[in-house]
Amino acid sequence: MRYQRAIDIVRLAIRLQGTWVGLTLDDISREFGVSRRTAERMRDAVDFAFGPLQMVDRDDRKRHWQLQSGALRPFIRIAPEELAEVESAAKRLDRTELVDRAVVLRELAEKLRALRRPLAAEEFDADLEALMQAEGLAMRPGPRPRLEPGLLSLLRDAIKARRTVEFEYISQATRRRSSRRVQPYGVLYGNRAFLVGWTAWADGMRLWRLANISEARATNEMFERDPAFDLRRFAERSFGVFQEPLVETVLRFDAGVARDAAAFLFHPSQSLRRHDDGSLTVRFRAGGLDEMCWHLFTWGDSVTVEKPASLRRRLARMCAALAAHHDS
Repeated sequence: MRYQRAIDIVRLAIRLQGTWVGLTLDDISREFGVSRRTAERMRDAVDFAFGPLQMVDRDDRKRHWQLQSGALRPFIRIAPEELAEVESAAKRLDRTELVDRAVVLRELAEKLRALRRPLAAEEFDADLEALMQAEGLAMRPGPRPRLEPGLLSLLRDAIKARRTVEFEYISQATRRRSSRRVQPYGVLYGNRAFLVGWTAWADGMRLWRLANISEARATNEMFERDPAFDLRRFAERSFGVFQEPLVETVLRFDAGVARDAAAFLFHPSQSLRRHDDGSLTVRFRAGGLDEMCWHLFTWGDSVTVEKPASLRRRLARMCAALAAHHDS
């Protein structure tokens, strides 16, 4: 038990050094499963061994602590499994053509390699090679739109600097090419990546497929972000990325697939209800009926759309059209 407490002190020191918002006593108590009094002792131990701790100004009227110390490096161990996860994530990004993001992860992996303990370097590299050889990435069927090299980096820089961007855009519906001038707010990732931004000709935020953007450049024109806009809330309005009015959605999954459905996140706002017959009801509010249909099709007749009726009709029409196409 004493050894475990010492390990927890080192872990807490690493957490305090790694956070820029700081940790409160409640954070420490929750993360380590200890009482508030024990959390105070752990904080004081870190301050004594690695400190001094610094206070972080926050607007929640709570005390937040942070550590900035060079004494922690000998205690930080980078495991081969952790580095393997970073390199595997880079491979997955390569598969989806998000090359710029893959490059960032590979640069991080190189920095983590440089921090490994010298005496264990040979054993570390052997374990890492074994892990990477044992892991395969399944080929995921579906579109892999190619993005222009440097596009994501350009958009990230423009978002951080609050600079308007200009680009050529091909409409997904009409295939017509036009010039766009957009204030970029963020990027949404899914099966496809979309730029979220404001433009003068539209009322509210709009989405642009990154795969349809070309010849992008950042202008010298600055813009003020709308302080009321929240990218997370914007994304949660839809089942996927299509922005439509929110609808109350109720899905009932048969007992045979209820366990799988219970482990699946359909939407951040979802609630689950289990029934005596083993079936499961999933309820959430979102827009994007077409995307819901595309996903629900993969569950076959194991799911029943109880609400809304518009989703049930749309799914039925989609299935009927598909059956008619293949019967002909």
